[in-house]
Amino acid sequence: MLCGILLLGGAALAFAEVCLSPYVKQRTGQEKYMYVWSIDADAKDNDFLAVIDVNLASPTYGKILTTIDVGSKGNEPHHFGFTDDRTRIWAGTLFSNKIFIFDVASDPARPKIVKVLDDLGKTTGMMSPHTHYALPGRMLISFLSKADGGLPGGMAEFTNDGQLIRTIPNPSSAPYAYDLAVKPDLNLMITSSFVPYRNYSKPLSQWDMKDGGNTLLVWDFKERRLLQTLQTGPVPLEVRWSLKPKAAYGFTNVALDDSLWLFKRTNGKFTTKKAADLGKGCLPADLRQSPDDKYLYVSCFLKNEIQVWDVSTPEKIKLHDTIVPGVQPNMMHVTGDGKRMYITNSLLSTMDQVDRFWVRLAHIGPDGKVKMDPFFNVSFMDFPSGPARAHDMLLY
Repeated sequence: MLCGILLLGGAALAFAEVCLSPYVKQRTGQEKYMYVWSIDADAKDNDFLAVIDVNLASPTYGKILTTIDVGSKGNEPHHFGFTDDRTRIWAGTLFSNKIFIFDVASDPARPKIVKVLDDLGKTTGMMSPHTHYALPGRMLISFLSKADGGLPGGMAEFTNDGQLIRTIPNPSSAPYAYDLAVKPDLNLMITSSFVPYRNYSKPLSQWDMKDGGNTLLVWDFKERRLLQTLQTGPVPLEVRWSLKPKAAYGFTNVALDDSLWLFKRTNGKFTTKKAADLGKGCLPADLRQSPDDKYLYVSCFLKNEIQVWDVSTPEKIKLHDTIVPGVQPNMMHVTGDGKRMYITNSLLSTMDQVDRFWVRLAHIGPDGKVKMDPFFNVSFMDFPSGPARAHDMLLY
């Protein structure tokens, strides 16, 4: 998901949290609430959205305020995103192929479900909504699979109230799908590639490591037209454009190659190359940016660490810092001021290697160094239904 400040119509967008769509309305001031899209750990009880108090001035700071039961189990909640006006959250599930739409504007401390899109296979012909990306009055969703769990994946575009506008399947020559990110000032979009439902729905030890993508697709954003297919190592995940206006380059974390790759346009054409090795066994699960475009944060899921890379010289990036937030760090969420990073530790129920789940906080100094907060440690082990897997996060 595209991060930070871009020029649209000659005016710079203000800071929201980094790695949100540039079309999402800015959140002013420090965050007050965190929403965590959560999976019942043993899939015997219903999944839910958790609300955490992250207001430093609040007497319940660092506490779970409430949970919103989605009314069903075994969904595999994964990623979610705000609509452009920041009034609703679209929250997708990988196993049950649903999107839950939450109203967060009416009462931010107590969101409510206002709609469920539960016939996505029929309406879109696809399965497993992944990235939920705001456009003006619309949501653009990437899907990992076609409706039968195979290929190709693709994208579908909806109105903010859930009416399907169109579907955009991946080409047969590059059928794998994952993330999407738009660079509006260049009229470009890049999509990445993972594995389909038929693969990731199995325990990790049973995965077919050849049934995955190794491509980035470059699109004409306005026309939703494929321009170029780029090759990377196996399974490129997050797409992070440079935040500099008109800068035609960015990075992706390549999961099965334990590496970062640079994509860059030169003389009208994009090329890719490996930018850094992250160390054998890293399994880079998430990739985030600092608002000043100087650092990348990489969660090494299997090495239990987060690496900070200085990318101020894109052609020659260097390791800047490393922290150990706990076992199997996955999702990160960096605040708009670049001073805080929230972290969760569940990737997929079929991939998780531990059974203790949490949300933790790291502080980012002006020198780019990162330090864990010893006091903010929200356990996801003590719900009435038992432990839950904390996955994606949004701030309000």
